[in-house]
Amino acid sequence: VEYDLVIIGATEAARTAAIEAIGLRARVALVLPDGQLHPQRDFYPYALAQIATQHRRDRGRLQSLTSYPWKYAHLAIDRLEERSSPALLAAMGVDTIVGMGEFSRRPQLAYNVGERSLRAKAYAIATGSVAHYSLIPGIQAAGYLTIDRLPSLVDRDIPLKWAIIGSESIGIELAQTLAKLGAQVTLIVETEQILPHEDSELANLIQAQLEADGVKIYLETLVTNVGREDGIKIITIGDDSLFVNEIFLALPARPFLEPVNATPIGIEYTDKGISIDNKLRTSHPQIYAFGSVCGNVLGGYHSQALERYEAQVAVRNALSRRKTKVNFKSYNNLPWAVYTDPPMARVGMTIGTALNSNRRDLTIIKQYFKNSNRAILENITSGYCQIIVTQKGLILGVEIVGQNAPELIQILTLAIHQKLRIADLVTLPYLSPSYTEFIYQTAQEWHTQQRERDSRLSWIDRLLWWK
Repeated sequence: VEYDLVIIGATEAARTAAIEAIGLRARVALVLPDGQLHPQRDFYPYALAQIATQHRRDRGRLQSLTSYPWKYAHLAIDRLEERSSPALLAAMGVDTIVGMGEFSRRPQLAYNVGERSLRAKAYAIATGSVAHYSLIPGIQAAGYLTIDRLPSLVDRDIPLKWAIIGSESIGIELAQTLAKLGAQVTLIVETEQILPHEDSELANLIQAQLEADGVKIYLETLVTNVGREDGIKIITIGDDSLFVNEIFLALPARPFLEPVNATPIGIEYTDKGISIDNKLRTSHPQIYAFGSVCGNVLGGYHSQALERYEAQVAVRNALSRRKTKVNFKSYNNLPWAVYTDPPMARVGMTIGTALNSNRRDLTIIKQYFKNSNRAILENITSGYCQIIVTQKGLILGVEIVGQNAPELIQILTLAIHQKLRIADLVTLPYLSPSYTEFIYQTAQEWHTQQRERDSRLSWIDRLLWWK
């Protein structure tokens, strides 16, 4: 046996797994099917958004519809990916191998790349997922962009007119950013709201902000055809036609199974991804799989936090006799965010689940950013925080939309994991003015509600006593 673990994939999950395995003193090979490691492509809209923010502050000097925003984003992503380059991984002890491969069963299980046959005690599949064009007639001939193809625009001026098709969060982020850079953007979704898995109040707030930034939004709309004429792409929706320069697809991705010849070696899978058990093991006892190649289970969304968690569990299970079981139902306790302006983040039980449940012991506490000292001073008061708590104050879920929501959610994620009560948050000292102080204000709102409730109960007790 040449290796303890062979990892297949060029994703953030694969990189995390390789580093985790090296930390456990394992002999590790990382196979890159496309020859490159690009774990941070999803950060492109965020990198572009930094230029959009600068453009909004300084419209007089920055010409937005040039190639500069693309080049800035490309350089920023390159700097991120330098930290996970194959050369750096090799220096850590990871044997990096480039090329498409396939499993073979005889004379013993191996993964073949070119003329090399990689034999290991265990294998891990982390090939991720790839965007696809669904069944939109004419889309292939007309041409389209996905997050993987976005870097191809690095030397081009930003196209003026865009259509973004789909409700995936990365498309919503990109729509707002392009509009802020001066492009004309149309967002087309089939669902009744953007961010279909989120609370309607939150989705409506984000939608209102996108529209204020100039994004035209079509809800519950199906694209029936795409054509191309004289370099212009023509999108048919109902009786209307849209004429655009570029189309970006933000549709649910499909699992990237091409580097894995699953059927001959007995790996079970569906169109949603590779089937795994609660140890992240496939139907083949030597092969593990994790990340979006197994499907997106976190509320229907892709999550790097989830992929990193699964990578760590899968590696430890692959290299150890003691197996850790994952509770797929607990995945909601991993944080998730959308980097719009304002951003949103959530963790734990959703507001919709709480409202639709029959539990009478649940309370939803709500606090608005307009009451935050820091938000008032910076004049960024849009948004709110909602915390779901039990009658005894145990925190079950949090939803935040507003400035610094992704940072604030980390504190409340820790509170959920440590099973803290909301009263514990009131006792923590907070700097003022700061956005973390907003957590204290939200927790304090629970105390206010409890005092009012106790006061009402006290009056009822007195009335009953007099009777």
